[in-house]
Amino acid sequence: MAHDSELGWALGVVFRAWQRETEEAVGDLPHGPRGFQILSTLATGDPPTQASIAMHLGIDRTVLTYVLDDLAAAGLVERTADARDRRVRRLVLTASGRSRVEELRARVAAVEAGMFPGLSAEESASLRSLVERAAAGMHTGDGDHDACRVVQDILADAAG
Repeated sequence: MAHDSELGWALGVVFRAWQRETEEAVGDLPHGPRGFQILSTLATGDPPTQASIAMHLGIDRTVLTYVLDDLAAAGLVERTADARDRRVRRLVLTASGRSRVEELRARVAAVEAGMFPGLSAEESASLRSLVERAAAGMHTGDGDHDACRVVQDILADAAG
């Protein structure tokens, strides 16, 4: 069957391959690839709130709570009070979480290096760069990042 112009089919094949290979690489982490995405996100800047990380990663907030509970039980993540508003909880990596995310990033990088066997190294790097740019453009223009909604979600997190 020809799939020359079926972007959805192609993206699905690539995503399923990434998911399968990444699951093998980080399967010893609570919640596998989803846990890895959370740890990796926490390692890249100021400690986010639970609501903001849920929106950033597109994870249902109820599901995220269970994933974070498991990551906290594994000693990788802590919920800390915000210095400016004690009702708000921020997510931070523990020392163990910081070292673990570096180890996991190396494993995932090895998986991703072999993701596109039909492409040259240059083509693979170009494709990755283009996909990341397209995703960033979609993500920042996403209606889920409405400032009022973010504030509402943060206040809901603080109350709950």
